Parts: sequence; structure tokens; C-alpha cells
Amino acid sequence: MTAHSGIGHNHGLVDDALAAAGVGLCNVDSTGRFSFDDASAAKFGLPHTADFAEVIAHVGREHRRDIVELVRAIRGLPQQRSTEFRVETPGGAVHWVRAIVRRMTEHCEGDCGIVTLIDVTADRNAIDALRQSEEHLRYTVEYNPQLPWIADPMGRIIDVTDRWLAATGMTRETALGEGWGSVTHPGDLAHVNEQIVLALTTGNPFDVRMRLCVDGHYRWMRAQGYPRRDDRGEIIRWYGYTEDIHEQVLVENQIRWNAEHDPLTGLANRLLFNTSLEKALAAAVQCLHRVGVLLIDLDHFKEVNDLLGHHAGDALLQHYADELRSILPQDVLVARLGGDEFAILFTHLENREELVRWGEEILNRRQDFSLDSGPVDCRASIGAALFPDHGQQSSELLRHADIALYAAKDGGRGKMLIFESRMQDEVRERAAMVARARTAAKSGDILAFYQPKVSLVTGELTGFEALLRWRDSMGNIHAPASIMAAFEEAEVADLLGQTMLAHVIADIAKWKRMGLAYGHVAINAAPAEFRQNNFAPRLIASMREAGLHPRDIEVEITEGVFLGRGADHAKDAIYRLSENGTSIVLDDFGTGFASLSHLRALPVDMLKIDRSFVSHIDEANGDAAIVSAIVNLGRNLGIKVIAEGIETLAQADVLRSFGCEYAQGYYFGVPTPAAQIPDLIRRWPSSHGGESRTLPSARSA
Repeated sequence: MTAHSGIGHNHGLVDDALAAAGVGLCNVDSTGRFSFDDASAAKFGLPHTADFAEVIAHVGREHRRDIVELVRAIRGLPQQRSTEFRVETPGGAVHWVRAIVRRMTEHCEGDCGIVTLIDVTADRNAIDALRQSEEHLRYTVEYNPQLPWIADPMGRIIDVTDRWLAATGMTRETALGEGWGSVTHPGDLAHVNEQIVLALTTGNPFDVRMRLCVDGHYRWMRAQGYPRRDDRGEIIRWYGYTEDIHEQVLVENQIRWNAEHDPLTGLANRLLFNTSLEKALAAAVQCLHRVGVLLIDLDHFKEVNDLLGHHAGDALLQHYADELRSILPQDVLVARLGGDEFAILFTHLENREELVRWGEEILNRRQDFSLDSGPVDCRASIGAALFPDHGQQSSELLRHADIALYAAKDGGRGKMLIFESRMQDEVRERAAMVARARTAAKSGDILAFYQPKVSLVTGELTGFEALLRWRDSMGNIHAPASIMAAFEEAEVADLLGQTMLAHVIADIAKWKRMGLAYGHVAINAAPAEFRQNNFAPRLIASMREAGLHPRDIEVEITEGVFLGRGADHAKDAIYRLSENGTSIVLDDFGTGFASLSHLRALPVDMLKIDRSFVSHIDEANGDAAIVSAIVNLGRNLGIKVIAEGIETLAQADVLRSFGCEYAQGYYFGVPTPAAQIPDLIRRWPSSHGGESRTLPSARSA
């Protein structure tokens, strides 16, 4: 075979046209000898004539066997034959070539063929790009958690992926037939249908959550659908995705539950209660029914915490929560608002009596809970308010229920009270008391008055009790009863106590410099003030700074300091003061329920008999016997006894006959301003013999 034989040289115009179209020609014989035209030689970087080894080296390895078979088949080739292969030129360029071989019988020696070489690189690149794009799309769909589906304009599914079927638990027949309605949770079906019907009606996309039954268990799924429209705007398909969001929903539900519930009792918390109350009131306005609120406070819960520990308090709260659940219907919301305060919401009440009946049911149920430390008495106080009778807004209803609760606790605990307008007046008055006290303390209008304390045996002046008075803007002097509520507020009580202590220490220091025989001065410590852990150190430090002796001041306390939170601070303060040499007086003795236990456990130096027993001591009733018993108790325990509130000689005589040593009251002297005390001390007889009916100097003060 001669190179270029029959190719290219005699057909210049044709060759140019073929080259422009990416077509070249070559001859090949059965020995593997190739002859290329100019266009092919130039394109593939080959000589015009090349042997088989030289040509095959530029063919892709995966295609070389095909070329070998093609050359071998030339001799017996009945018709044309084609194949495609990859060619890499010596310069590194890559081409895809389609070779069409026809056997030649003319112009060649022996068996040979003519090969038409068509450059299909662009086509193959386009096919590869399309294949890669399809593969990318396939993997995108395959690994996307959102599983696609297609539905017709009426919303009937017409195509889904296998993964969609696996995720939803449906067969293809079910999916294309009944659709997902057949596996949707009954509780979600109405909502799902409503959303889909709305989308089909409006043509708007939809996004809905539902539970689908997968392998016998319901799982949360999210379905989204989007319409595809034709040129006229008509919906021709719905395209959508279904996504398994089960774990996400479980986490969301847990987070929501945690945000709306009390972790200790599992009851609703304040947030959920307030939200539910708002919704209930909105519904009540539409349906014209009543809504009721009960606020519950466990009586003496703080004592359980203080005496038995917080673990016991927590157990008590859990027991009480369980008790409320067992009493109340399931459609009633029970909440723990914080501490030992519970709240109950009745969303549909017929009348006031129904709310009262439930409150009484709670009060009348079991009141003793068994803890590891033993039985605990757990009574409660309840405040109630009813919509619309006691408020239109949730905040107003809760405030009035809270006022009723306060009134129930203030009235003796263990009872239920429904809000009344007078209760609000009492709250306003208490708030006014606190405001008056705070203002008086800050403006310097808290004054110290002093009432004499005398010996019933000798008539001598033994000391004074410092009594608080306050002055209003008009200059009028008032007793502490008009600001009594302030002594229950820790901040204001502490402010009043510090102010009074400053007056007393300054007055004693002044009397000491004057050389007056003032005896001692008793100060009263409010429970709220005495429970401060700095009460005793502050008193001791103040006395030392002023150069006073520990016995110059006595501290009068009531049993209230031992009740509630801070009782441990009160006991520590008593021991610290006693160790310092300051006398402790137990005031209002006989009126409390635990006085004897306090006498046994605490370093008490004196008992003060309450005026309620003294006022009728000279009459035929049991008061005289009680006073006599208290005097004998003090004598047997080595504790001094003083009686307060003595207003007549007859009362003084009875007390003296019982052996009571000390007395205080209007009969001996009224509360007197500090400025008049020096003159009162100077005019007081050194010995009064106990027989005199009156003390003119004191009475005239």
C-alpha cells in the first residue's frame, strides 16, 4: 500500500470540506500499516505513514483491544464496521474519534480498508457533562433528607422515590392509591386535610407536620408542597418533599415541656399557667362562662425546710402535687408557681359555689404526709377569685386571688377565702403603713419614748422600755400600731430597728455622762429584724463604740422570732447576746404555743406577762390563776418575772401578792420623750415602799 493512496491529493476541495467538519481519512492494511491524510495527521500529531505500534500507543488503553480486533477483521470484513475510541496526541490533547471502516478492493495491494475518522470530542464532552449533571442530581436527591414526590393538580400522588416509600412505610400501590391519609395519625388527619384542601383551593404552597405510621410506630414527618403552573397559570403538577423530623420534634417537645413545667413536681409552671389563664379568659368572653383561680400556700412549709432539710421540703412538695392531681379533674390545670405556692385554673365554671366546693375538697383531704423523718402536718391556705366577678384581666384576677390568700393566712391559716373588696382596702392600708414608716425613718421622724419599769417590792425605778413613736408632717405623734405592717417587712423593720437603736444608745450615753441612775433600757426586736444574721454583732459593736455596758440594754423578743425562715439566725443571736452579758426578755409570755420549750432551750433572763392577762387579774376569772402559775414557773426556773399593762393599784396589789417582782404600765408612768427622762429620774424616790398609789412625777410626765 502506498502512502496517501486514493486520499486527499486528488480531491483538495473535498478534503478541505471534510477537515472543516472534523472528518479525516486513513488507509490501513491487515498488517497494521496506517496512511493518514493531511488533516488527520495534523490533528493527531502523527506522521502520514505509521505502523500499528506507533498508532496504538496514542489510543486509550481501554480501547486498544477494539483497534486490534478491527485491523484483524479487515480481511473478512463483509461490510463497514465502526467503533469509538479515545486518542491522546503527542502534545497531550485528547480527542474522541468515531472510526468507520470499509474494506477496499481497489488501489491497494492485499487486504486493506479505508477508515473515516470523525472527531466526536464535542459530543462526548456534552454527553459526559450531561451524565455528570444527571449523576449529581441523582446523588443530590439520594442523599437529601427531604424526599421528593410529585402529585397531580388534584393532589393525588403520581410518583415517589423508593426512599420516600421506605421513610413513610408505604408501598408504591398505597402511595399512588390511598395516599398518605391511610397512614396518618387520627389526631393529625383533620389538620392535614384542612391544610391540603386550603392549598388546592388557593394554589398556595403548604407546609404541614403530621405523624405517619412507619413499621407499626408513629413518626413525625414534615410535608411541603409547591405548585407548578403552565403558561395560562393553571396548576399542572404539585412538587413536594417529605422529611423525617421525628427526633427534632421530640427535642422541641422536650424543650417546650421544660420551659412550661416545674422540674420538681412535673406540674405546669408560672409561664404556662399565665398563658393558659389568658386563653381561658379570652374563651370565657366569647362563651359567657366563668373562670376560677385558686392560689394555695402550704402553711408552715418554711419550718419543714428549716427543721427537716430541703430534701424533706422537696418530698413534701411532690406529695402535695400528687395529691392535687388525684383530687382534681384532668381538664383542670394545676401549677406550681414557685416555693410552696400552687395555683389551680378552672376554665369552665357554672357558678361561684362550684369553685368553693373544689377549694373545700382540697382543704378537707388528707393533711398528713409521711416522710422518712415521720409524719408532717401539711395544711394549706387558699385564696380564690372568679371571672368576671373579681376581675376582667388575668393580672387583676391573680392579684385579687393573692389578696384573698394573704387574708386567709393572716386570719389564722388553714382556710379558704374568696376575694372581697374590703380585702383590697386592707392591703392598701398595709402598704400605706409601710410607706409611712419608711418615710418617717428617712426623714428623722422616728422617735424613742421611754416607759418606766419599777420594782413592786421597793417601788424603785429599775429601768425603762424604749417604745417607738413616729411624727407625721403636721407634727402629731403616733403609736407604732399605725405602722404595724412595717415590722413584717424585713427591709423597713431593719431600718426602724437601726434608727431606734441609734436613739437608745445616744440617750443612754447621755444619761451616763449626766450620772443618772437609769438602770437599763429594754429594746424590742421585730421578728423580721431579729432574723437578720447581723443583728447581734451590730448591737454589740454599737454598744462598745458608745462605751456602754452589756447590761445597759435588754433585748425583748417574742416567739415570732422562732417561726419561719431565719429562725436559726434568731437562736444564734440570742446565744451570742447572752454570752456577751445582754439580758434576754421573752415578751408576751403565755400567749404562744411553744413558750415552755423556749424556756428549756434558750438562755432567757426574764419573762414578761402579757397585758391581756393583767387587765382583768382582779376579777373573778382564770387570768389570776394563769398569772400566778407564770410567776411560780419563773421562780422555780430562776427567771425574773415582770408584768406589763398595769393601770390600777388593785392590779399591782394582786401581782405583788403573787410574788411578781417587777411591773410596768400607765399606773407607774406613761411613755415619755427622751428629753424629759432626766427630770423623771431625778424626781423618782429612791424607795417607794410599794404602798403608794401613784407616782406624781411619772404620771405628770
